[in-house]
Amino acid sequence: MDHLAVANWMFMCVNSGEDDDQPDPPKPVPRPGVADEDEERGGSSTQEGAAEVVSPGALARFFG
Repeated sequence: MDHLAVANWMFMCVNSGEDDDQPDPPKPVPRPGVADEDEERGGSSTQEGAAEVVSPGALARFFG
């Protein structure tokens, strides 16, 4: 999914006019149990190196 989003973003950048604003790069799809970059910068409540437990409901929502 992330590769497709980046490919679409590159296509839009290459095919836009020179004077047009460039679109923002896509953000990666959030994965259950993986902290976002924003969360890592702000600090998290879990200890470093500790694995976060992902609930079955969160997995079901992620995989749709």
